[in-house]
Amino acid sequence: MCMYAPGGCCGCDVLLACFDPAHRIALIRRDAPGGGRRLDLPATRRRADEPYRQAADRLAGAMAPAGALRFGKVTGRIPAVAPGNSAQQRAERRLFTTHAAARGDLHAPGDGAQLVWLLHGDAAAQMTHLAIADLDLFLQGYAEGWIPDGWITLG
Repeated sequence: MCMYAPGGCCGCDVLLACFDPAHRIALIRRDAPGGGRRLDLPATRRRADEPYRQAADRLAGAMAPAGALRFGKVTGRIPAVAPGNSAQQRAERRLFTTHAAARGDLHAPGDGAQLVWLLHGDAAAQMTHLAIADLDLFLQGYAEGWIPDGWITLG
């Protein structure tokens, strides 16, 4: 099942940026093709006619006990890639912000995955394969508080 494998490979369209109190971000570490390791944001694919937020709630529930994750007030909208573009992701995606009171409150969803915590300034460089324009600025602006509450379009 590719429910928690983000990126163009399975069309995951809901991602979570899970912050701890020190503004570190939880990333999923899993084996990558060719024997390497890859870091990803926790992600899932929406079910037929499922709202983005409902899918985000489902993913949060797979990572933590009820109430352990609090949703932030900023949501990133990642537009679909134009036809003919070489990027893999062709559907619109949403990046929800969440907060855990403690890193121990979270676990990696899915089989064989581990959580890795990186400072927000280091996280985006590890996830260029997700093809999210301005991910570094989004994470920095959210953690530092200069992105206003509401929706923000990335790219």
